[in-house]
Amino acid sequence: MGEGKFLVAGMLAVALACGSSQQANAQPKPQPGGTAVFTLTQDPPNVNPDVTTGLANRQIGCVLLDGLVDLSNDYRILPALAKSWTISPDGLTYSFELEKTKWHDGKPFTAEDVRYSLVEVAAKYSAVFGPAGRLIQTVDTSQPDKVVIKLSQPFGPFLVSLTCPQGSAILPSHLFQGTNPLQNPFNTQSPVGTGPFKLVEWKRGQYIRMEKNRDYRIPGKPLLDELVAKIISQPAAAVQALQAGEVDAVQSVQASYVATVKADPKLKVETSDIAPLTTMAFLNVKRKPLDDMRVRQALYMALDREYIFKNAFFGLGAVAVAPWTTEIKWAVNPEIDLRKQYPFDVAKANALLDEAGVKRGADGKRFALKFVIYNSEYPEFVQVSSAMKSMWGAVGVDVDIESMETATLIKRVFEAHDFDVVVQSYSSYGDPSLGIARSFISSSIGKNSGNAGSYSNAELDALFAKGEGDSAFEARGKYYKEAAVILARELPVLPLRQLQNNDAATKRLHDVWGTVQGFGTWTHAWLEK
Repeated sequence: MGEGKFLVAGMLAVALACGSSQQANAQPKPQPGGTAVFTLTQDPPNVNPDVTTGLANRQIGCVLLDGLVDLSNDYRILPALAKSWTISPDGLTYSFELEKTKWHDGKPFTAEDVRYSLVEVAAKYSAVFGPAGRLIQTVDTSQPDKVVIKLSQPFGPFLVSLTCPQGSAILPSHLFQGTNPLQNPFNTQSPVGTGPFKLVEWKRGQYIRMEKNRDYRIPGKPLLDELVAKIISQPAAAVQALQAGEVDAVQSVQASYVATVKADPKLKVETSDIAPLTTMAFLNVKRKPLDDMRVRQALYMALDREYIFKNAFFGLGAVAVAPWTTEIKWAVNPEIDLRKQYPFDVAKANALLDEAGVKRGADGKRFALKFVIYNSEYPEFVQVSSAMKSMWGAVGVDVDIESMETATLIKRVFEAHDFDVVVQSYSSYGDPSLGIARSFISSSIGKNSGNAGSYSNAELDALFAKGEGDSAFEARGKYYKEAAVILARELPVLPLRQLQNNDAATKRLHDVWGTVQGFGTWTHAWLEK
């Protein structure tokens, strides 16, 4: 770490070639022009990623808007609105050289846009950027093409936090300054950004049409003339539209439809740009008998996770072997393998439950669990919960399955804490401090998409805090490896599966994929004629 640690404008070439090299060898030369159509599962309430974590919001927002940087799918920081930067030796000062570009309305992009967006909006309202934003002490904007940010303490993933999907999109201060950023009409009616496409028509409930930004900062990009987001809420209907040629891409296609897409010679499946996820069963450790570590361990051993993976998750991804995804290799403890530590063993599970004092009654039952699942948005969880009900029933645990819409579930789980078990998939956001710590640390209890089970461990909190304190992966990784040992022992959360989502697309669509946490690099996308 130090003044020599920086990226220069030459790294832009990496961003331009961030698609698969294997694909590049097999593809014809990129062709400009045309219109690409992708699907949204809902009409986004707004398109400002700094004030929401909604998927559809960011899918559109991060096409219209840019962050200071991007993140490649092998975790390299790539230039965006910042063309280069340096980090001081103490990890407290970040100096960014900014691109010379314009907003969609023709106004110049300046350092004040960066200051306003990060300090006045993202730091206050973004659930993902918040931890980084709260550490910003000063932002020097004395030069319009340079920003110097000073932090109150080192924060390892600070650069990663500055990508658009992390909730730190750069907004036009001349349109937001002096307004309530949550209610500003530029969030919902006429957004203005610096991104590769600009909005030209929003027909609520039907589609969002965007045209290429001819003044975009990268010469010759984007290649497409238009990009259209078609709103199709039902997964089956989205796949049918893809098969019929009505759309070109379905992002984060449901697992149950992957085989259908692969069987169609006109279509392909690509690994999504969304960061690696982990599907977990959160246990409410404030309720008996789930407050007993032995009970949690027994419940885990009573689950045939291989069967669940193959039959409920359709074999997509991998059976979880650690408290979080092993795709973030520098933060993974190689000595931990949950399959070996907690093998599927009904006899051992029964013995451990007996040891914990939750004996079978005359009816053969030990205790009951309320089970809350997502339903309409995550249909695969219906099958997961049914399998868990059957497997836990075999060791005397009676499971009551209850499904509900997301809005109701959020209130029930994160606000009222009225549940025993809830299954959720959490994104890692590409870094443990951003997407993983929230599942376990005390400070995220009660927060939406945070520590659902109310688990609290001061030693673990300290390890995650130390993991934030350096920009070098090696220095940070040792703390996460120690944290993983605690979590593998205490099991406040039962990891079920790790995965990266899949996108389905026509084989005519190229060069969309190649970044992490994103929703398609539409800047470089093109369609074969």
